[in-house]
Amino acid sequence: MSTGSKRAASDLSRRARESLAYGGHHRMLLRPVYGDEEDVFPEFAIAAEGYELTADDGRTFIDWAGGWGPVLLGYRHPEVEEAIRAQLEAGPMMSLAHPIEVELAEALIELVPCAEMVAFGKNGSDVTTAAVRIARAVTGRDLILQCGFHGFHDWYTCQYRAKNVHGIPKALRAFVHDFPYNDLDALEWLFMRYPDEVAAVVMEPVTLVLPEAGYLEGVRELTREHGALLVFDEMVTAFRLANGGAQELFGVTPDLACLGKGMANGMPLSAIVGKREYMRRLPDTAWGMTFRGETASLAAGLAVTRVLRSEPVCEHLAAIGSQVREAFRKACARQGVQGDLLGPPARMTFDFVDAGALDGDLLRTLFVRECAREGVLTTGTLLPSYAHDEHAVEQTTRAMARALERVAQAIRAGREALADAVAAGFEAGTSRAPNGAASGVPAGAVETVRQLPGRLEVSGWLLLDDGPPDSVEAVAPGGVKRVARHVHRPDVAEAFAKVRNAAASGFAVTLPATVFAHDGVYDFTIRARRRARTSFRCRIVRGPQGVE
Repeated sequence: MSTGSKRAASDLSRRARESLAYGGHHRMLLRPVYGDEEDVFPEFAIAAEGYELTADDGRTFIDWAGGWGPVLLGYRHPEVEEAIRAQLEAGPMMSLAHPIEVELAEALIELVPCAEMVAFGKNGSDVTTAAVRIARAVTGRDLILQCGFHGFHDWYTCQYRAKNVHGIPKALRAFVHDFPYNDLDALEWLFMRYPDEVAAVVMEPVTLVLPEAGYLEGVRELTREHGALLVFDEMVTAFRLANGGAQELFGVTPDLACLGKGMANGMPLSAIVGKREYMRRLPDTAWGMTFRGETASLAAGLAVTRVLRSEPVCEHLAAIGSQVREAFRKACARQGVQGDLLGPPARMTFDFVDAGALDGDLLRTLFVRECAREGVLTTGTLLPSYAHDEHAVEQTTRAMARALERVAQAIRAGREALADAVAAGFEAGTSRAPNGAASGVPAGAVETVRQLPGRLEVSGWLLLDDGPPDSVEAVAPGGVKRVARHVHRPDVAEAFAKVRNAAASGFAVTLPATVFAHDGVYDFTIRARRRARTSFRCRIVRGPQGVE
């Protein structure tokens, strides 16, 4: 980067901080990862073509985010651009509706299984809010059960107590509860706890992982059984997993669906679609926005549907994503890093197992930053576009390999430091048994307690006097338990070299809030068992301020 480019980029950053009220969030795409390394990520893009993005400092990047998903066909797709130019001759906004609004609605009805009627908006937050209002109007109930991410409107964000979420009445929290994905028991428990109160289940049909066999079908059945509507938030999955979205791919039809992002290849457009009997209630929900019928975006959306019907877009996204996933897995194996790309190949998320005393999220952040140094942009989620090709895959494969080398170096350094710290901690003032374990007390640590929407993730390691336990469980006050999965811990084996099978001491467990939390406070006991007997227990209470 030239000195002049650096100076110009720095000046633009200063002006942005002074004039834009978003804080650092004006750099929306990379806000979860850029941290203090301001020189790694570009702050402004000045041009884009296909899958390539050009930053204001002159650098170019292979972009796997596409504005967080809207650029389905690639930047500046010729058919979409031509449709926008042609539509501008009629004007982007008029006092009356333009026929193109009807044409796009009919195209969506043809593509999306649940669509019998359509209404357009601009953002995902617009149409998910409309879906919630329709469900409440139809059922006469107020409670919403949700899973996933659904925008910034009050009905959804009211559930967060985070320090950076203000201005939302606390009273709204009583009307929304989250539930963990792929856990039918947790969802059924909520229905039983709030009989005849649930208006709708609003969920992303695919999150970081694929639905387990029968899961979406089970959710569909529960909503019917309890008289609630099923709403699929398909802002990301529509037109990406299949032309008709996840509902087409998995064969489960919701009552309402929210579409957007890739629908207009980067132009601002969203839609709520659904069964006629429910969509007819939309006028009763105060629905309306000035730019609903803005025609340039509608023209772009119609062009996208034409491309979807005539070309193998979804098949290409899946093929490209599968190639990148396979390359990533091979690179992880070469470096000895436990990582994977989760989710369907058209929408994947990098996942790393905790290692070397480093949290998996920190390892992902490190990996994403190192990819950026190598000219590849991803937020940790990988969203292929129709423009990505073999050349993009090859360059990305090389960048990922170099990034994983640095991740492996960080893990090795962390393991060495952890081994020294663990060994020193248990040697200081502690007698040791002949097998190398600490004498008289278990050795172990709860290293990670991470609260996520609808669940708590807990991980750590535990050694009894004669080795790792047969099983580790998390037990709720009412007796409900979740058995932890085993996690391989070579770092613990290094610290306790004389303990047989010490590497099997790691554990990780996910606790659904519906079972383990009351009023936002998680309360559970970690219990280790050996030969069907309890050998160790420790109670953990995790409130809004942390672990007690």
